Amino acid sequence: MKHALRSIYAALPFKQQLFTILRLLPLPESLYKHLHFKGIIDVKVSDTERFRMKHHGYIIENELFWRGMQGWEKVSLELWVRLCRRSSVIFDIGANTGVYALIAHTVKKDATIIAVEPVQRVFNLLDENLKLNNADVRALCAAISDHDGTATLYDEVDNPYITSVSLNRDFEPNTERFRPVEVPCRTISGIMAEMNLGKLDLLKIDVETHEPEVLAGSADILRRDRPTMLIEILNDQ
Repeated sequence: MKHALRSIYAALPFKQQLFTILRLLPLPESLYKHLHFKGIIDVKVSDTERFRMKHHGYIIENELFWRGMQGWEKVSLELWVRLCRRSSVIFDIGANTGVYALIAHTVKKDATIIAVEPVQRVFNLLDENLKLNNADVRALCAAISDHDGTATLYDEVDNPYITSVSLNRDFEPNTERFRPVEVPCRTISGIMAEMNLGKLDLLKIDVETHEPEVLAGSADILRRDRPTMLIEILNDQ
C-alpha cells in the first residue's frame, strides 16, 4: 500500500509550482517534510546571491526549498557564508551534493574551492549541481583520511542517496545495512601539494566520526596555515 501511494504521489503533476505557492505559508516541518518533488530549485544566499540545485526528493534539498538558508544546518551555513567571504582556499570535505561548495562559489567567486565526496553515486549528484551552476569547483571522488592510497568505506549501498557513511567500522551499529567498499583515499596535504595550492584558509569537515584521521593527515598544513575549521562532532570522543 505504501509503495502504491508513493507511486501515485510521484506521478502527481505541478507539485513544484503548487509548493512554491504554499511556501509563502508558515507550514510546520512535520508537514513540509512530506511535501517533496523532483526538479531544479533556487537557493537564496543573500538579496543578490543565489545558486541552483537539482532536488531529487531528498531531505537536504527539501529543507533548502522550504526554509532556504534557515533550513538545513542553518547555524553552520550562516557561519560558512561569513567565513567563505574572507577565504581564498576552501575545502569542503564530505561534500555530499555540494551545498557548502556551492555557497562558497556563490559568495567568493575568485576562491579556489575543493569539494571531496567518496560515494560515487552521491558524487555524481554533486557533479551535476556544479555543472548546473557552471561552478569553478575542483571535485574529487575520494575519501579524506591520514594516508594516500585506498581505504574501506562502510556504505549503505542499497540506498540510492545517503548522507551518512564513514571509514570507521563502528560508526553505524546496524552494520547489516552497510557493506565495505574500497575507495580512493587522499590527505589534505597531498591534495594541496598536487594542486600547488598556497595557504589553506577554510575547512569544512563532515566525515561521520573520521574527523581525527582527517586532521592527522593534514597536521603539517594545520600547523603552518592555521585555517578556520567547521567540523561536525557526533560524540564526545
